[in-house]
Amino acid sequence: MGRAEKKLLRKQSLIEATVTCVNKYGYAQSTVQRIAAEAGLTGGTIYRHFNNKRDLFEATMRYLLKLVLNEERQAVSKAENDTNRLKAVISSKFAPSLFTSEFCTVWLHFWAHAQSDPAFTRIEKLSDRLLRRSLQRYASRLMPAAQAADYVSEITLIIDGLWIAHAQRGSELSSEAANEVAQGCLAATLGR
Repeated sequence: MGRAEKKLLRKQSLIEATVTCVNKYGYAQSTVQRIAAEAGLTGGTIYRHFNNKRDLFEATMRYLLKLVLNEERQAVSKAENDTNRLKAVISSKFAPSLFTSEFCTVWLHFWAHAQSDPAFTRIEKLSDRLLRRSLQRYASRLMPAAQAADYVSEITLIIDGLWIAHAQRGSELSSEAANEVAQGCLAATLGR
């Protein structure tokens, strides 16, 4: 394994350790030392890959967003019509690989800090914009423009609410149940 590959593996290891630490200790208590120890590295190693803790957290948030977008892309690629593409966008947000209390908790911690950190704000707004764009693309093909806009606002709130509910420790909400709630909103909107 070459030097560049090792560097990428260490960066990925630090990002994954950040996810674990934020789940264990919360955002503020996820120190450089804890993250490095979780990754099996020394604290100084982080500074070879990231300028500071905030840069590591920003990279982690971008990584999580990439996972969400990849899940959506895969789900939509399997759908054969606009109704099923819209359903796929929605169901991708509740994929078992993403809709875990750990994943939702980490995202919620980062979302909370987006209110005061410009870099996190940009990522959070990008995430919201991409979700709305995907939903709007297919909803506008299935219903009048005003109804599609209202539906996109409604389903975005439902998705966010289900993620927040699932982030709460001890949540019994399964990915299937959450998807059923969100898909029910679509069925009611389409009158089916």
